[in-house]
Amino acid sequence: MMIRKITVLVLVVSCFVGLLVIGGCTLSANPSTTTYYYNPNWTPNGKILCTKNVQTVSGGSGGSGGTDIAAEYYLVLMNDDGTGETNIKKIGAGGKVAASPLGNYYAYTEGNYVKVVDTSGNDVSSINAGATTDSLDWGPDESKLAYGIKTSATSEIYTVNRDGSGLTFLAVGENVAWKYGTKIIFEYLLGIYTSTATINQDGTNKENIEREDRVISPQILSSNTNEAYGTQGTEYGYIDISLNPKVFNKLFDNFNGYLPKLSKNGDKVVYTDYSLAGIYLINITGTGEIKIK
Repeated sequence: MMIRKITVLVLVVSCFVGLLVIGGCTLSANPSTTTYYYNPNWTPNGKILCTKNVQTVSGGSGGSGGTDIAAEYYLVLMNDDGTGETNIKKIGAGGKVAASPLGNYYAYTEGNYVKVVDTSGNDVSSINAGATTDSLDWGPDESKLAYGIKTSATSEIYTVNRDGSGLTFLAVGENVAWKYGTKIIFEYLLGIYTSTATINQDGTNKENIEREDRVISPQILSSNTNEAYGTQGTEYGYIDISLNPKVFNKLFDNFNGYLPKLSKNGDKVVYTDYSLAGIYLINITGTGEIKIK
């Protein structure tokens, strides 16, 4: 009698498991977690702000390949050596980030939105840009932001107050930077090439920079707001935007970084490598490259 009961129980359990498999409800086997870091930028006190994707993957059934079962995104703060990592806020996507120059706010892109939080992660504002936001930066006094949107037809940059009011169209362009000084700098398409331009925060006095003197992924230096740092091909250097003609001054070569960001005191650059996963740091002299995440 006992043997019969056990046999019946095994058959019932087997049928139940079979139904789960047929219905697509197989339990995950050997789940594993992988963490990815995106779009690093600096805070004014020398820490790194970025987005993090924590991706949990199942082992599949019967030895099949893995299947994504969860992806969570976070706004993250860490030291410039990768230690002391802190989750500021759970967010909806791995967008671009920017810390305000006075150290009171963080902003990040999420789909069609620019989101602003305080440094504890509390919501301050959610600004609907009306199209995919692909870049952003703060104004010098934290009251305004500049951001870029991208559609299938165009790329445009705007300024807006921190609370979402006062929207101002600046120009056709992308990859905007500001933070220090009175000039906003951005990339724009010059024929079939990407070049750089500067403009005032009210949209006046746009000045196009010749292609041979441009800097891509431009950043304004805090201690000298006439200097804009960025790349030309694999070279990293700067131009003086107050001079005419402008001249690209190479600091180092063989740079393979994506969206490099200059530290406030201008001695380090943080970036994502084009060919390798993770976040990297290098001195402004081109020495001491390390992977921090």
